[in-house]
Amino acid sequence: MSRADRSVVEMPHRAKRTSHGIQRSEQWEQPTPRRIGRESRAAPAVLPLPRTGRAVLLKTLATAALLAALFWAGRAHLRAGRPDSWLLTPLDGLAIAVGGDGPHPARQRIGLLILTLICFAAWRHHRRVRLAYHPGPVDVHEFTDATADRSAPVDDLKSQFCQRLSETHIYPPYAGPADPPPESFLDVASGVDPKTTNPIAMLLQMLPRLWPKVGYRVTGVLQKRTQEPCFGVSVTVTSFLGGGRSAMSTQWGGTWEEATRRTAYWVLATILPVTRLGRAAPWRNWCGREMPADLFAAYNKGKELQDRRQFDEALWYYAEALKLDPFNADLRVMVASVQEEMGLFLDALDTYQSALVLREQGGWYDDHVWTTRTDRLRHPRRHLLGTLRYLRRRPDSIKLRYQYACTLAYTERTVHQWFKSDGVGDREKVRRQIRQRLEKAFVDRYWPVAVTFAEAPGEAAAKEWLRRALREFPEATTVVFQIAAAQELYRLREDAVLAWFVRATRSEATHSALLLLRDVWAPLRLAKAWHDWAVAGWPPVGRDPTGPFDDGGCLADWWRRGPRRRAGTLMREWPCGGVLLDRAIHQAQRRRWPVPLRSFDFYNAACTYGFALKGYFPDPDGTPPRPVSAAGRALGLGRRLISDALPLPHPPRWPRRPSAPPADPATGGAGWWTRTGTTDGPAPSSGGGTVPTAGGPVGNGSPHPLPPPVAPLVEKAVEQLRAALTCTESGVAADRLRRWILSSEPDLAPLRRLQDFGYFEEEVYPSLRVVFPRPDKPINIRMSAYAKQLICQGAVLLEQTWHDRALPPQTADPHLLIRWLDLDAETWETLCRIALDHARYWRDRAEFIRLLRRAVDPIRIAEARFPPEIPRFDDLVLSGADRLVGDGTRAEENIERLARFNIALVDRRLDAIYQTVAEHAGDGSLRARRRLSGMDFRGEALRGDETQQICTRQAGRWHQVAERMRENGPVVDVSGLNVLEPRT
Repeated sequence: MSRADRSVVEMPHRAKRTSHGIQRSEQWEQPTPRRIGRESRAAPAVLPLPRTGRAVLLKTLATAALLAALFWAGRAHLRAGRPDSWLLTPLDGLAIAVGGDGPHPARQRIGLLILTLICFAAWRHHRRVRLAYHPGPVDVHEFTDATADRSAPVDDLKSQFCQRLSETHIYPPYAGPADPPPESFLDVASGVDPKTTNPIAMLLQMLPRLWPKVGYRVTGVLQKRTQEPCFGVSVTVTSFLGGGRSAMSTQWGGTWEEATRRTAYWVLATILPVTRLGRAAPWRNWCGREMPADLFAAYNKGKELQDRRQFDEALWYYAEALKLDPFNADLRVMVASVQEEMGLFLDALDTYQSALVLREQGGWYDDHVWTTRTDRLRHPRRHLLGTLRYLRRRPDSIKLRYQYACTLAYTERTVHQWFKSDGVGDREKVRRQIRQRLEKAFVDRYWPVAVTFAEAPGEAAAKEWLRRALREFPEATTVVFQIAAAQELYRLREDAVLAWFVRATRSEATHSALLLLRDVWAPLRLAKAWHDWAVAGWPPVGRDPTGPFDDGGCLADWWRRGPRRRAGTLMREWPCGGVLLDRAIHQAQRRRWPVPLRSFDFYNAACTYGFALKGYFPDPDGTPPRPVSAAGRALGLGRRLISDALPLPHPPRWPRRPSAPPADPATGGAGWWTRTGTTDGPAPSSGGGTVPTAGGPVGNGSPHPLPPPVAPLVEKAVEQLRAALTCTESGVAADRLRRWILSSEPDLAPLRRLQDFGYFEEEVYPSLRVVFPRPDKPINIRMSAYAKQLICQGAVLLEQTWHDRALPPQTADPHLLIRWLDLDAETWETLCRIALDHARYWRDRAEFIRLLRRAVDPIRIAEARFPPEIPRFDDLVLSGADRLVGDGTRAEENIERLARFNIALVDRRLDAIYQTVAEHAGDGSLRARRRLSGMDFRGEALRGDETQQICTRQAGRWHQVAERMRENGPVVDVSGLNVLEPRT
């Protein structure tokens, strides 16, 4: 029996046998609390783990020994007339070994030959380790067809298998010769030409055979059985490191394609833990261990769906991956990124928070947030060494804490969703549970924030005040979140210095980026929150509290004097002027070494300038103000004095000639705050026409100039955005940055309304079509359009499916009809939940997609490209967009009202579906199902047209759903040319 055949039948190295020779079950080796010992550890990897350090050490020692021997031989037998040079001495030794010069040539030649063989073996071993670790190419052999009828598509399945390996961007298939590498001396000798008599020629023929070319070999056998799933692939993975150890498995599927995909995932999950990729995120916890194939498959599928902007299914697969690896913080970060893309900022904050305290012992992180430099110097073992151990154990913590602090500071998203109570069913329960978890975590961690706000001193009073603020007062909650984010960034900046001493902790959170966020961005956000709290009357404090950066403030004892002074200076002025902000950003980005700023630094600066614009524009989501205190009235008076000198809140991107003559200029001197601060419409003018905009005539063809306080901020923000795009590494990174600049970044919301940003968008991201202004939260209208498209396409697919079932030949099996009706009733029930909650809950949408995949033919689903992607805002055609010109002079032309109007249209269609269609259609499916069950129980046969009537009735119900969703609302424009389609 050959070695390759033996590798198939021999037991894995981790298998154990009892005293009677019976192999134990794998469950015996699983760790349990009652079974402690060596067998309770996680199962090691099936393939050998490459030891790169040991291989490099052996190669270095062998090479050094050979060079030393050649040097000694050359020095001992120096040729006459040769200059005494240490560079030429090893060449003299090589000449002695090859030519036989010297008094003792035979003994020296044998010794040098042995050292040469040892050195070659060390380099060959290092080559094998390198191919197994990096990894090298994978030698995919031809699949063997072992089916009874020999009808398996061997070549097609192998190409799909190699394509699956290539799509993961991990292991390129081997494109070299198909002959396996030699495993013994006889294999090497068989490749030598027997007619060759020259030793050098024989050596040249043997060396290529001895030198490794591949790291792994994959062989597969196609099988078929009668039971479902009936298609299978028996695959064997062989590593040429450590004697050719192998791993074998059989993967089954409902089709050949499914079996091949499962096989590729199993191969990748087997090879990955023993390579360098197993030491990187998100697989660092699986290095040297046996990874479940389902974990890799769920992660890879989720990542693929995330790249295609199919976020509902991506979250579904990420949830499946987290079930198999619940302690993987990197997976949780990816889940949070998807939640942010979907606008679920509170869910993302909860995900970041849970990943932050993962595997934490004794609340170490909560205590670490509130440590000072004096505490760390007094107790270095507890704080400094503890931080280094934390960073070594959690190398992803720098990036995780950075994302957590930024999400915590997005209070216009997180606090809005914190106090929002429009959920229905499971979504409301999940939201309530998230608030309860975060409330407990924040009270235990950030209670020092409330020490200066509480009515009594002490920890208990601070926790009670903080608990009350998080439950009842949005303005106070916003201030708490901003102070907590500032403290998180301060501690992160201090810990980033220690991260230089720990491997694999580098991230985009660089020195300059953290300084900018800590000294400028966080205090600026805190200044706005503090101002809004003052306008609301300081609830529930009831008095003027001390500023967090002032003497006696909540952050005075924790921050050093320099950062606290800079942050306090910036916080005292809101809206922030351009000169003060320019000086603060320049000081934060000042480099102490000649390293240029990166794209991330410019982007953060642009976000800071963009957020500063919020002080000069009204809040689109602003609620009616509460009774204002004396301090609030003083701040409001200063803000109104600034606002009276400004033009419209939404200056036009393009000049527009009014339909009526402009009004008297004397009437146009009123402040824009009183004219268009609300969306109730413009104030009528005395001349009966449209109120002109301040800053210049409307009909002269020139754009409206920006006022002095706003113009420098807009110019600097656009300049920083251009610099950020110029420094991007590739087009892929630029496309990702485009998504955040145009739609996702909350700091740039006021900048997107201005004409200068419109010009920047058209220059950098040309669309060759009409570009409309963007609402403050584009994700809301995008998700609404996605829900409409999802339900409409799903209803059309189900309608077509029921029509196909009604066509001849019709089924006479009542059991098949019962299964169809059961699945249809479950789909109607899911649609009822979607319509009741206005398609806000992602899990209901994912369940709807899963049910459609079970009911509809996969080929039809692929042709319809279902489920649809979440559309970009550029691809949306809004109902009533023909009246949108962007100057905000009429209520129906306001982009915020237009977005809300389109969302309301979709919500009304969903309400109609819930009230008239979904309930009755679901009951109809259940009634038909009960009638068929009774006929089957009584033994009655189906009539000739019974099946056709049932199928036609169900198709008509789904047709009503599709027609209702088509009536009005946002539409996704897919009229672009497809360059991949052939010309007809």
